[in-house]
Amino acid sequence: MDSVPRVLLFVCDASQKAILQQTFAHHAELDWARNPQEMIQHLEQARYDAVFCSRNLSNGSWGEALKQMQRLYADVPVIILSQTADEKEWVEVLAAGAFDLLGLPCYEQALLSVMEHAVASREARAWHATSALPAA
Repeated sequence: MDSVPRVLLFVCDASQKAILQQTFAHHAELDWARNPQEMIQHLEQARYDAVFCSRNLSNGSWGEALKQMQRLYADVPVIILSQTADEKEWVEVLAAGAFDLLGLPCYEQALLSVMEHAVASREARAWHATSALPAA
């Protein structure tokens, strides 16, 4: 990672947003979307390294947001945030194509670790897509 990651928070709850902002304050450049339209506007205007999306959205569902992200910005990893994360939810989220599911509240180090892995994974996929294998 050469620079500070740019992260989009797609959460409707202002207190959840405040906690995430405080956690990421010194580790990422953040933007916030409150609804699917704002999420797409942000993604059209800037390059993001990861998106953190709340499982509980007041305007639409996390599944719809994830599908829209995959259709328009398939290379951006999406991490779903949930208050009730369990194994069944985790399998559902991964099967839908998200990068990971993170239960809230959680330790700052867990949030940062997931962000770092998502960003590194995106960079590695981009590198593999643009590099040619040497001839044998």
